[in-house]
Amino acid sequence: MDLLQSLQLLASDNLSFFSLSRSTSGTSRRFAAAFSSLLRHGRQLAPALLHLRRIAPRFDLDESTPGN
Repeated sequence: MDLLQSLQLLASDNLSFFSLSRSTSGTSRRFAAAFSSLLRHGRQLAPALLHLRRIAPRFDLDESTPGN
């Protein structure tokens, strides 16, 4: 499982927890909204991140220093 998938899973679990919380406090609602936004943004960024992962190695100028 890659980092983006892990983030999506954790955000989904937290969204479920705070959405189903017995407490309807403002804090719970804000957490639910934040995790919902995180899921939405993660889905939108996934294609760009996958593309970047494919092409980034082409731009390593020094083999001993990845990502320079």
